[in-house]
Amino acid sequence: MSRVAELIDLIVQGKNAEASDVLNSELLNRSYQQVNDHKAVVASNYFSPVVGEPEEEEPETEEEIVSQEEPTDETY
Repeated sequence: MSRVAELIDLIVQGKNAEASDVLNSELLNRSYQQVNDHKAVVASNYFSPVVGEPEEEEPETEEEIVSQEEPTDETY
C-alpha cells in the first residue's frame, strides 16, 4: 500500500494521530531527499570562486608600461 493510500485509510478510520505521523514522516523524508539532491549544486556554486579559478593579474599602470617600453636618458 502506498503512503497516500495508507494516509487515506487512517483518516477514514478516524485515526488522525496516526495519519498525522504518517504525513509528517513522508514530508520529512521528502525534505531530506530534496536537500540531498541539491547539496552538490549548492557546494559547487559556493566554492567555485575559490577552487579552480585562476587569479587575474592587476592591470599595469600607464607609467609602468611606458617605463618598460622606452629607456630614459638617465639609464645611459
